[in-house]
Amino acid sequence: MRRALAIPLAALALAAVVACGGSESQEAADTAGIEAALRAYLPKLGEAYASGDVSVLEGLAAPKEMARINKRIEELYAQGRTLEPEFLELTVEKVDVWGYANAFVNTVEIWNIRSYATGTHAVVGEDLDKSNRVKYQFKREGDEWLVLYRTISD
Repeated sequence: MRRALAIPLAALALAAVVACGGSESQEAADTAGIEAALRAYLPKLGEAYASGDVSVLEGLAAPKEMARINKRIEELYAQGRTLEPEFLELTVEKVDVWGYANAFVNTVEIWNIRSYATGTHAVVGEDLDKSNRVKYQFKREGDEWLVLYRTISD
């Protein structure tokens, strides 16, 4: 009788170990995918601010996030300023994936940020090696991760 119970219990324990390994490998794959998405997104974000063209973010950011960035670019333009952010460094601190298709991500990003009078290259401000803590919300689209929302939390 004991032997009859031992075999199913051993099989159940083995299944649990395999399942845990699977979730750890999925977590590692999700983290790697999100980091790759950020490494593609961040230089394009700087390009969008510098050029005023948010279309460079298509396929990397959700339309609502692109609209939010475009609004910020227009606000800066109305103030007579153009930003030229240069992405330097990324550290992914935390990735929380839930329901397979959603994630919250905390990062530390380092940027060189230069502000010019719109239409000129007259520098009106400069913040070099600027470190920010940033929070993201991501959505999985097929095999890719899309930025739904980005906010600086410093």
